[in-house]
Amino acid sequence: MSFHDLHARHTRLVCSYAFRHSVRGGTAIVYAVTTFFFGLITAHLVLQPVEIQVDFIEARGGEISKADAVQELVRHARKPVEWAIGGQDIGRMSNPEGNAEARRWASYLLDEKPALLSAIWLILLMGLPFLVSLGAFNQLSGDVQTKGIRYQILRVARTNLYLGRFLAVALFTAGLLAAVVAIVAVYLGVELQVYGAGALLGWSLWGFVALVIAALPYIALCSLISASVDSPFGSLTIAHIVIGAVPSFALLGRASWKPLAYVNYLLPWGVQSYLLHPDASKVLLAVGACLGYTMIFLWLGHLRFTRRDL
Repeated sequence: MSFHDLHARHTRLVCSYAFRHSVRGGTAIVYAVTTFFFGLITAHLVLQPVEIQVDFIEARGGEISKADAVQELVRHARKPVEWAIGGQDIGRMSNPEGNAEARRWASYLLDEKPALLSAIWLILLMGLPFLVSLGAFNQLSGDVQTKGIRYQILRVARTNLYLGRFLAVALFTAGLLAAVVAIVAVYLGVELQVYGAGALLGWSLWGFVALVIAALPYIALCSLISASVDSPFGSLTIAHIVIGAVPSFALLGRASWKPLAYVNYLLPWGVQSYLLHPDASKVLLAVGACLGYTMIFLWLGHLRFTRRDL
């Protein structure tokens, strides 16, 4: 495989057209609505216990600040967060060193950073792969099915078409995530007024960057599947099965044989939570791993797309 036919201007034109077309299409609307719904519902579920506790105590004649209510919620959530970020690795929660790292990690997210935002970012990271597949499954398969792609490759090289479609989905996804993060951060800052503006801004910016970096490998995976399957529905189905089967098989398989947990690393499931790690070196490794997955999936998809008969 060679990228000798890559032309930046052609790729940019394909990306621009695909972006505008996706915004006008029904698939993009469903993708946007689902992303906003999931993001805002997640934020609501995280923030609602604080508001309920404050209202309940005030209704009984007591007084409690929102900051105290947040601390009480954090106290109850610490153990689940430790499991979510540390218990998924092989043997981590079964040895003292692994427990200590999980506690340090949870303390970083819940004590040093805005705890409510950290909880929202963790949940969004877990649901993001399935959300991404709703917007990225039909990058090529629909045009291949209708044979319309034959007319496009007469005017633009396959490499530019493939990369342009990928970039369009990536940009659209980044825009949606930016809007969700901004809405959540503004609401948290205005309504609860628990965290300082600087802390909210800094952690929101990194949350956005982490979500975008985590989304890229799954967009590239959908590019690979879309380049291999002619049916959009088939592409969506396969994407969901692959994305969901990897962590499910790893979780169930390690109960009988612990090394099966390494199946989780076939996709970024095993590394994406490290984007929120307190150790900068591990964060950089997670970023490099996510970009590495992206390049591998793009390379495989490009190889398949340039060699298949259209």
